[in-house]
Amino acid sequence: MKWTDLVATLFCAASLVCAAPPVVDPQQGLIAYWPEANGKAIGLLKELGVRTLITTGTEAAAASHAAGMTLLFEAPAAGSIEALAADIGPAKAAGYAGAAVSAVGDAAAFQAFLKSQAGFVAVVYLKPEQIGWDVAPALAVLRSGVWPGIAPRDPNAAGATEAVWLNANASVVAHLRSLYPNRPAVLGYRPDKDAGVPETRSLPPRAMEIVLADAYAAGGFVVLSFPDSFRQGLLAGDGRMTSGWKDLVKVAAFHAAHRDVAQKPGHARMLVIAGDLEQSGEILNLAYRRNLCPRVVAAAQVPALAAAQVDVVVAANVPLAAGVVANLKRFASAGGTVMAAPAEGEKTQWWAGGRKVESDEERDKYALGRGLVYGYHEQVLDPGTFALDLKDAYAEKSVPTDGPKNLDVRLWAADTIQVVLHRTGPSQLAAVLTCYGNPPNHDFLISFRGRYRSASIIDPARPEKQPLTLMPRTGRTEINLKQAGRSAIIYLEELGR
Repeated sequence: MKWTDLVATLFCAASLVCAAPPVVDPQQGLIAYWPEANGKAIGLLKELGVRTLITTGTEAAAASHAAGMTLLFEAPAAGSIEALAADIGPAKAAGYAGAAVSAVGDAAAFQAFLKSQAGFVAVVYLKPEQIGWDVAPALAVLRSGVWPGIAPRDPNAAGATEAVWLNANASVVAHLRSLYPNRPAVLGYRPDKDAGVPETRSLPPRAMEIVLADAYAAGGFVVLSFPDSFRQGLLAGDGRMTSGWKDLVKVAAFHAAHRDVAQKPGHARMLVIAGDLEQSGEILNLAYRRNLCPRVVAAAQVPALAAAQVDVVVAANVPLAAGVVANLKRFASAGGTVMAAPAEGEKTQWWAGGRKVESDEERDKYALGRGLVYGYHEQVLDPGTFALDLKDAYAEKSVPTDGPKNLDVRLWAADTIQVVLHRTGPSQLAAVLTCYGNPPNHDFLISFRGRYRSASIIDPARPEKQPLTLMPRTGRTEINLKQAGRSAIIYLEELGR
């Protein structure tokens, strides 16, 4: 018997770590990556609610086991399946419960590799082009995303009135939940240049709060990866980092206590039919930036569309089956609005059978039954302009019944906040607010389309529901918020349902 096999056998007999393959479930606790973690790091992570630790080195084995954490080995990126197998082999002898690896090779060969590991590989990082791979029972993690927060201003761009730009991933989470409803939507970006954090950029302690809040809002999860300065400062007892850590613990506890809220389906009278990340990712991204927070459905799973429940459907850049096209035509004929654009290389325009009522350089407007189709001549390549068109079409749709510009959510004087709506019950909604910069230090207005009986708010600093005063307007209800922290939930009880 090789010495490594002997060590592994003795370790398993002593600790029972090898009794069963590890199961990593982000709904049961946070997942964190902390390279070369030691006992002090384990204590901090336990306080945060971390249940799965991904690390390198062996110093954390005993401490993590005592803390009830699943310890996974972070395998270096490999160029082949053979090299990957060689890299994780010693981890089995070093006391790790499993491994976190980056997918390599082709889908079939990698799946065979996972099977050969008998469940030892517990987390698989996938690139956007690999996200459809079946890696079960391992946890699929999209190794992509932007570091969330306020995008740094370009020092070469002038303009005192330049709008705040939010870097956010909530739309990616919503997209993943629609494409793969049977697995958690988990992001695994790191504080590096791939996520928009060059070595010259310094991240404040509050940056980790935004990472948590950003993933939570749309019902997703993230593998927490801490900036080097934050980890080093915490271990050294730096006061600023320690204070930031305490705030992070509060945010994590708040999300854990209300995890079920964000896991509920999205709510909006706008629906986006989505293809893969390349086809639909930026369209969703910019729609979320405008606080349109549309519902998302995979192109292969479009339900029967009803104009009574949905105002606007987006079917852009995505190949559509004949049944989906027929579904869209019925929806428009019944009074709905469709924003349509051909997929790459597609020449047929299904909407051209309607009556053209308006035409311009980029799109034509067709009447189809009692509804409308905005048909773009080409694939949407400017999602920013498309998002503005979408907002206008949505606002126009609300005019006959609710008055102009009664979107599902509107904000005034709070441009660092993004909102995601969830349907939590037959007559209940929950609006999850995420602040990506400094929270507003002044009152600001938020409005919700419809009529409501009551509303209340909670956040990490105020865990008990605080009643809110409703101000009914034509077609909508306004609320004057006195403050907003990093993350907050507004509960709404509807009238007339």
